[in-house]
Amino acid sequence: MNNKKPAVSDPMFEQLQQAFQDFQARADKLSSAYEAMQKDFKKINIELDKKNRALKESLAKQEEMQTYLNSILESMNNGVISVNTAGKITQFNKAAAEIIGYKQDEVWDKSFDDLFNDHTFTKVNVLSVLKSGKGHVRDEKVIWSKSGSPVPVSYQSAVLKDQKKETLGAVEIFTDLTQIKALEEEMQQKKTMAALGEMAATIVHEIRNPLGAMGVWASLLNRDLQDDEPRREILRKIIDALSRLNRIVTNLLVYCRPIKSQLRRVLLQDVLTETVNFVDIEIERIGKEIAVHKKWNDKCPVYVAADPEKLQQMIMNLCFNAVQAMPEGGELTVSCGKPKDGKDEFVHFTITDTGVGIEKERIDKIFDPFHTSKENGTGLGLAIVKKFVDYHSGYIKVDSVVNKGTTIKVFLPHAKKEL
Repeated sequence: MNNKKPAVSDPMFEQLQQAFQDFQARADKLSSAYEAMQKDFKKINIELDKKNRALKESLAKQEEMQTYLNSILESMNNGVISVNTAGKITQFNKAAAEIIGYKQDEVWDKSFDDLFNDHTFTKVNVLSVLKSGKGHVRDEKVIWSKSGSPVPVSYQSAVLKDQKKETLGAVEIFTDLTQIKALEEEMQQKKTMAALGEMAATIVHEIRNPLGAMGVWASLLNRDLQDDEPRREILRKIIDALSRLNRIVTNLLVYCRPIKSQLRRVLLQDVLTETVNFVDIEIERIGKEIAVHKKWNDKCPVYVAADPEKLQQMIMNLCFNAVQAMPEGGELTVSCGKPKDGKDEFVHFTITDTGVGIEKERIDKIFDPFHTSKENGTGLGLAIVKKFVDYHSGYIKVDSVVNKGTTIKVFLPHAKKEL
């Protein structure tokens, strides 16, 4: 007979056992959740890495694009200026700085109105476009540089907006028209001179005939008068006036008539020798105390591409102009040679006098037709020189000091071989 009693369960033990089982189940869940979270975190990290790489690539592309656009803006010949909605300058490229005269760091992020106001861009500017919301296409105006000089420009302007049509600011693009306006003025002057030439040629032919007849009659009358005849002096003045008038008409015809000649290879020393010798004889004839110096080396030939007749007239006109600038006498020096800088595209001859000189404000005008400071001058001698030099594709340099003298250098194309 078995006398052993059955085991009695311990409630505390069972509770602990149940709690442990619950804890184990929760720990398993947490472990599973942690593993799932790690997997999600890895996925997120991978996605973030992808996003970061994509963002870096996007930023690099944007930076590259910004650099590219800035490079384009800086290399443009057109000035570009833009402002944001607050009116502060956000773009001011190199061309704008050159045209207006301000440095880029002087204007960057400055208030457009405070910096420029109406004295630079007039009332039509990026601020007016920003306020009105209306741009301009292919218009012209004048802006004023920092130095205060006017600059004619063509321009176009527009309002800047983003993809949502929100206003970002305004931009103006402008181009310096100074050279174009100068060319237009030159072309207009050439058209005017061409029309004047046609008219002058007709008038000159009509005037020269009666002038010639009047000269012949005056000479015949002068021959019949006695040497002590009082009217002889009056007749001499008439003959001189007729001669001067004929000279003016002839010069006008030369200046206005189209040039028709063939350039060829000419030895500059030969033309200088012949022309200056004639000038020397003429100086002796009129009795002026002027010493003529000829400074060129005949053993070192200098050739130019020129029309010999036109070249001779250039030299002669410049020499006689120099003689007239020395009413009290002086020195006339004529020389020739290659430019000192070693370039051989041009050679030059130089006319120097010790006369009254030319004021600085007149130097740019002395080659204009009919501009003269002489009482009996026609204002066509130097204009003819300029016309002939231009025809030969040359250029002129003038240096002068009042009461000391003038030096005029004429540069003509160097003819290295036969044309």
